[in-house]
Amino acid sequence: MNDSTPLPVYRAWNDCLLAGDVQGATRLIDAGHWKEKCLGLTEWLTDFDVALTHYTKNMIRPWSGLEMHEEDVVEGRDAVTVRFRVEATHVGEFLGVPATGRRISFHAIRIVKVKDGRVTGQWAQLDLWGIHQQLTAQESDSGKDSP
Repeated sequence: MNDSTPLPVYRAWNDCLLAGDVQGATRLIDAGHWKEKCLGLTEWLTDFDVALTHYTKNMIRPWSGLEMHEEDVVEGRDAVTVRFRVEATHVGEFLGVPATGRRISFHAIRIVKVKDGRVTGQWAQLDLWGIHQQLTAQESDSGKDSP
């Protein structure tokens, strides 16, 4: 990667994660300085392998057709903040809710730290309540409150 500023590094890393390219994502991180928290899903994690296990459990296994659409991006000297919308089909247990087969949409925010062209961690917040509401809504209500 020629550009080591936060936004292109973040996008390359995120593209690897979305594609399931663990090796590619691993090449773009600094595991020795890793620090991550996904509010409501994890405590602070300092081990990238543990963080990747949580990511797989919460963002890969429960969903198919996962799409992320950037809505707001703010890039700083050593970090990028991205507010994005996620669309996905619920195919596995998430938040204790078994697969529903529903296509849902929710918002999330990530602050991703980058140093010397590598991701050193992230703080993330998903709209967990909005996700839960969509997954547990009665069939006749399932589309009523969706974003």
